[in-house]
Amino acid sequence: MLRKATFGLMGGGISRREFLNALQAAGIGAAAATEIARAASDDDATAPEKIIRHATGGKITCEHLSEWGVRHVFGNTGAYEAGFIDALVDYPQIGYVLGLHEGPVMAMADGYARISGGPAFVNIHSITGAANALGMIVNAYADNSPVVVSVGLSANSGENLGVFTETFRAESVTDLYTKLAFRASTPGNLAESLRRAFRMAESPAPGPVVLGVASDVWSGAIPETRVIPRRRSGAPYLVQPAPADIAAAAAKLAAARNPLLVAGAELPRWGGLRELVNIADRLGAMVSGDTAASRSALGFPPDHPLYLGVMRGPVQSNQPIDVVLLAGASRLTLARTDQRLVPESAHIIETGIRDDHLSRDYPVDQLLFADAGAALAAIDELLAAAVLDNDAVAARRRANEARSAARRRDLAERLRSTAGERPTAPERLVAELDRLIDPSAIIVTEGVSSDQVITDYLHVDAVKGGRTHLVSSGGSLGWGVGAAVGAKLAAPDRPVIALVGDGSFQFGLQALWTAQRQRRPVTVVIFNNHGYQANRWAIAGLKGRGAATGRFVGVNIGDPDIDHVAIARGYGAGGERVDDEDMLKAAMRRAGDAAANGRSYVIDVIIAQRGPGAQAASWRE
Repeated sequence: MLRKATFGLMGGGISRREFLNALQAAGIGAAAATEIARAASDDDATAPEKIIRHATGGKITCEHLSEWGVRHVFGNTGAYEAGFIDALVDYPQIGYVLGLHEGPVMAMADGYARISGGPAFVNIHSITGAANALGMIVNAYADNSPVVVSVGLSANSGENLGVFTETFRAESVTDLYTKLAFRASTPGNLAESLRRAFRMAESPAPGPVVLGVASDVWSGAIPETRVIPRRRSGAPYLVQPAPADIAAAAAKLAAARNPLLVAGAELPRWGGLRELVNIADRLGAMVSGDTAASRSALGFPPDHPLYLGVMRGPVQSNQPIDVVLLAGASRLTLARTDQRLVPESAHIIETGIRDDHLSRDYPVDQLLFADAGAALAAIDELLAAAVLDNDAVAARRRANEARSAARRRDLAERLRSTAGERPTAPERLVAELDRLIDPSAIIVTEGVSSDQVITDYLHVDAVKGGRTHLVSSGGSLGWGVGAAVGAKLAAPDRPVIALVGDGSFQFGLQALWTAQRQRRPVTVVIFNNHGYQANRWAIAGLKGRGAATGRFVGVNIGDPDIDHVAIARGYGAGGERVDDEDMLKAAMRRAGDAAANGRSYVIDVIIAQRGPGAQAASWRE
């Protein structure tokens, strides 16, 4: 199948996207698939550059967007961007996705980039737009989303003269949360600035790049410039592990008495889960998900007999853990500093390309800076040929399967214990949604205090394919609805469901208007506990005045009660409130019918408040 797909791409019989889908269906990670596609289609490594004559900065920008395969501009612009926006008229293949606020605009681009696998392009206005988008730029940076953010600046001719919204340092606002924040100062260096921005956004590890462009750069013209072909820009590429490092890691794992494998954040994004499953099966090793606090996407087969679920504390084992494989830059640093989640006495091997996360606050004996999928595939190949102690492997497998089965029984018992609870228990809501959501859906989650039950009861198996999970680890709320709309733009034929808290929904609900405008419907399920529950937990944990009096300041958002459905209708979406879990099936059916008719749908589900101070959460300061 792969040979047929490769020749089809080279001969023009299939598109690049179809080729990438074929590779990933065969189990090849996204990063590796992109590299193979680039190499397979590169039948002319010296493809001629394109010369543009008498071009404005706006036209230069549009030509680069076309060269880099950009199909959508996510934006909320102002007067400074007029030269670019005007040029888009002659490029109907590049759609303009208008958002009502720069936060949702940036979230849409983030979701689009994650699902499409290519770079997204954002256009926002001045210091105001940069400031409004900053929270979502933080999220894109935390999760390595390749987004080029162009910021319109005041004209060079007005610099240092105090003109309205003078923007001589606007790009520096985003500097801490981008791979690069810089500006194109003249029409003559705009082409190379755009190329640099796209190349850096895509190169490992990917992430957002901010490019400031003055208004007279976009509207100005130059006699001639060039567009260097994307294939000659060197991105993206696959970071390959060194063979000697792979051999050493495989030898340690083969000889381990009780190894632990940890599926980190990079694997659901760029591949390697299938290879980690293979390694676990060969060794009979226990597998933990990433830390709960990391908010990494789900993807390791949840029903695998060796899987221990998301890591919420030190991994327990009757036998000492002697080798740990951290695959894909696990964020162990988000745990309390006095609580070591993996035994530091073990031989620790780590692989990944997110350099700022590798070996951070914990020791590593062998660090493989490489694409985790490539490293795991190479390790698996050596383990397949290794001579293992079959009796030891079988004994480990029995013990670890028993531990995994006990976890699944505990989850089932917790679910049974919430039967009949009113308002609906979040466990029951997620379990019912898991049963109702389409097997091919993209599921975007921003549950905050409900994230724990989502990771426990939502099934996403990236190895078998089907569902895809997106989650943000940046901490800036309001991402979920926008990311869902962006994901739907990237995959219009797949259902997209956003599971968000009531607070999160209010931060980013403007994206619903864009979903309606673009005829890209999403379903939003609100986990409505009438408050900022995570904040209440933090206050209660202090065991101070709030806990003593039951007065939790700044937590209650249920007085007055927010009519989320009415707001959604104001943006053109449909919706309903659900007070009982028995109503959910019919509500989801109506959401599906609405989606079939191009209309987004909001289901506002009232759920039980949980944790310390729950009974006092209605206190109104």
